[in-house]
Amino acid sequence: MAKGLTRVGVAIAAVWMVACLGEARLGGTLPSGGACGSVYLAGVESTFRLELDTHAAGASPSIDFEMYAPGTQPNGKILLTRSVVITLPAAFGFAGFDALGAGAAIGAWDFDYSQPNGTWDPLDPRGYDYRIPHYAIDASHAYADTFKNGAYDAGVDSTVAHTTGGAGEHVFTITLPSGGTNNGGFDPTNPCSYFDTDTRFTLPAGIVSLPQAPGDYDVTIVATSVDPDTGDADDQAGAAPTIYERTVPMHVPEPAAAAASAATALAIAALRRLRRRAR
Repeated sequence: MAKGLTRVGVAIAAVWMVACLGEARLGGTLPSGGACGSVYLAGVESTFRLELDTHAAGASPSIDFEMYAPGTQPNGKILLTRSVVITLPAAFGFAGFDALGAGAAIGAWDFDYSQPNGTWDPLDPRGYDYRIPHYAIDASHAYADTFKNGAYDAGVDSTVAHTTGGAGEHVFTITLPSGGTNNGGFDPTNPCSYFDTDTRFTLPAGIVSLPQAPGDYDVTIVATSVDPDTGDADDQAGAAPTIYERTVPMHVPEPAAAAASAATALAIAALRRLRRRAR
């Protein structure tokens, strides 16, 4: 990661980095038999990371999201994720997914599955073991190009949609068909993740901007697993999907330039007082 970034352990990372996105591309079919564990995302929330440059309020930083997603936990495999909704306060800015141009690349999912351990250290010299590019559809929609064919494949590619809440908040809804398994090789008796991976999503500068005023801002996340019965959307029957919810504060500090300016102003004022006394 670049120097000068502020690391914030925040569940917002799950939005972009649900490791299921690449499973059909990286692995084979899901193993049959068994059941997913009961922990779901809560079991790995300590590995969520969000890194961004917060040196200037209002800046549009490049944002890196990271998480380690284990295929197996002490009490079972983790369920695949069907949807994630995150909400940023209205004080944040959103320029649109197409802010860099219609159809522009707006980041990529990178996977480190060669030695997954919670630290980004892929063996591949490219800096990642596998990559899925992310493209803008329009201002409010983007998709993960799972097949790398430069086109959106409905029902296969995971998508993200932006809407505005009643109080002006920014709501991002990520949908992963069949939990990101591309509808291929799915075994409805075992709708779980099945291999370990460190995952990173990089959102380029120019898409999201920070609040102008420093302080703590609450970010909320609601993640919903696939339906254990269908391996996809909730069928309103049998076992229900598992829901994970969390609200965490994101700290936006006083801009370094503003702090330096304030310190300089105080020093000048003190010097003037000393001069007046000397007279």
